[in-house]
Amino acid sequence: MPTLGQLPGETTGLPLLYKPEEAAVQLRISRTKVYALLRSGAIRSVKIDGCRRISVAALTEYVAQLEGRAA
Repeated sequence: MPTLGQLPGETTGLPLLYKPEEAAVQLRISRTKVYALLRSGAIRSVKIDGCRRISVAALTEYVAQLEGRAA
């Protein structure tokens, strides 16, 4: 459980946001495919000073959508 003033990612050492290239590694797909999914809106992202970042929650939602289609 995070303590006061501590971010959730600090307890596990895992990042809260991934670069598209890092998200590709996590999803085991190509960087090009991640950018295509971002353009289509399939994966949500944020921009920080022109840098595109993808939250862990957005990756989790994308995988859940894929699992929902397969069920």
